[in-house]
Amino acid sequence: MPLYLSNYHFVNESKTWTEAQRYCRQNYTDLATIENMEEMNRLINTVNGSNNGSAWIGLYDDVNSWGWSLEDNDFYQEGQRDFRNFYHEPNNAGNELCVNMDYNGKWFDYLCDNSYPFVCYDGKTFYMYILSFLSVKH
Repeated sequence: MPLYLSNYHFVNESKTWTEAQRYCRQNYTDLATIENMEEMNRLINTVNGSNNGSAWIGLYDDVNSWGWSLEDNDFYQEGQRDFRNFYHEPNNAGNELCVNMDYNGKWFDYLCDNSYPFVCYDGKTFYMYILSFLSVKH
């Protein structure tokens, strides 16, 4: 069975959410998209040691609902667009429309004009086949 992996890159430069999105789109694919808890843990491991604070990810509120910056519908499997890891959020206090992840992987809504480091997704996904061999004793 193939294992689908996403590649995340922590960028230790403070930018607004829009600037971070532009940077990721120019240099990778987009801001980080997280589809499940397994990817969330891989993202935390990517950021650990590099960042003690928080970092932008690709989730934002387009006024109607929360959505990912990477809008390619072919990228997502059923239910993957709906993964969320908010911590007592979103509270959308004062027009907080962009999502920031802390070092523990919890998500918070913040003003998009604040500057933070960020995490990009590079889109160079691949399949890894895991082979296992069984030995049978007679």
